[in-house]
Amino acid sequence: MYLSWSAFYEGATDSQYFNVLIPKVLDDIVRVSGKKPCDVGEFPSVEFGIDNRSFDNVAEQICARRNEFHIIFVHADLGGRGQAEDIKRRREQLIQKAHEICGFDARTAVMLSPEKELEAWALCDHAAVRTALGVRAIPENLMPTTPLAAEKLLDPKASFEGIVKSVVRKKHGTRQILVRIAQEQNIEELRRARSFKSFEDSLRSVLYHNGFIK
Repeated sequence: MYLSWSAFYEGATDSQYFNVLIPKVLDDIVRVSGKKPCDVGEFPSVEFGIDNRSFDNVAEQICARRNEFHIIFVHADLGGRGQAEDIKRRREQLIQKAHEICGFDARTAVMLSPEKELEAWALCDHAAVRTALGVRAIPENLMPTTPLAAEKLLDPKASFEGIVKSVVRKKHGTRQILVRIAQEQNIEELRRARSFKSFEDSLRSVLYHNGFIK
């Protein structure tokens, strides 16, 4: 059994981080709850919106290539207070547009929304961050103490960049560090974050609908 997935991301940094994290999460779920042994795609079979991010264009691409994947991850950070419903509505409009064009099944779409920004998820796992930065410790005043605290940061991206600048002497690209964090992250730590739990609930529902898990 093979599980093929696709994705629509907000940007290049999101793509690099999630393309490492998503197969780890999928593998963890199907390994424990799968109906039968399943190989998970290491990379998305299709990554939509790279050249043109308009919903009309992306919806047409989804329809044209819908036979190449079992599920699609639709990403949008939740942003600040009061934006969650608007973001949810906009993502649903994309899938609805695909449904109007070709009858695309909305039950194959997984909504991917870290609280405010993906850095909130990256900062959930102290051990992964330390390993990615090559340090033994990070000043307590810089690092959120729990995954819930990471989600409550007013500006997770700025907090993450501040940590990198404070503890790493040599200049490293934040994209490279985020990818390294994703490689090291403990899924159980991420499950302590509210927005990750919401994402996983959506993912499990789609996997169940498509016959991959019990």
